[in-house]
Amino acid sequence: MVKTAQVLGIIPARAHSTRFPFKMLAPILNKPMIQYVWEIAQQAQSLDEVIVATDHETIVNCLQGFGGTALMTPAELPSGSDRVAYVAKERSADIIVNLQGDEPLLNPKAIDYLVQALIQQPDCDISTLAVKRAEPQELNNPHCVKVVFDHSGKALYFSRSPLVSSKTGDFYKHIGIYAYRREALLKFCSLVPSSFEIAEKLEQLRALQNGMKIQVCVVEEDTIAVDTPQDIQKVEDYLKKRDLSRVKISTKEGS
Repeated sequence: MVKTAQVLGIIPARAHSTRFPFKMLAPILNKPMIQYVWEIAQQAQSLDEVIVATDHETIVNCLQGFGGTALMTPAELPSGSDRVAYVAKERSADIIVNLQGDEPLLNPKAIDYLVQALIQQPDCDISTLAVKRAEPQELNNPHCVKVVFDHSGKALYFSRSPLVSSKTGDFYKHIGIYAYRREALLKFCSLVPSSFEIAEKLEQLRALQNGMKIQVCVVEEDTIAVDTPQDIQKVEDYLKKRDLSRVKISTKEGS
């Protein structure tokens, strides 16, 4: 890919998440989840450096165990975005990618797509990902965040309520990975929570309500975010099925 900016990837990793404490260290096929995300980030061509921003020494020790880089951040920071901004304000990178530590199946190419979109759209402050879906159960699930955007891909609104994109019932599921221009990230984190953000419990609405532009990058592959311990099994089942498919393909090629 053609890259004309210095890009820093930051993975916020809070230890005491409400629904799943220390989930970043949860084993997935005997490897901590944060290691999967770290390895995905290393495969992305667009990232010049990757740092895990955490509030707990146990996570720092885990990163050091497999050769990762982690920085301690204050425990009282209110969100992952604030944790990312805390590290970014001391760095000179042009673009900051906020990589969620609970997305162990993200395609590295999606990260590159996100960065390239921001480079190619100089009028945008932020870029993020979405995938087209059609399942009614997901559409009505408040844990599945939906997004609508204009013809140029600029986000119009994000919601936990149904946002249908066509007469056939298709919709776009938001994948919560973001690339920010450094100054946009610092501005965003300096703003007070907006009324839409409070109502929907979606902090990206703070950016929209304050006139910031978000470019939505549509990808073909969905991910499985780990929000609860039960999601670990879903990820493991996917990885086992994927590895089995690779073995079958390799066997056919070698026969």
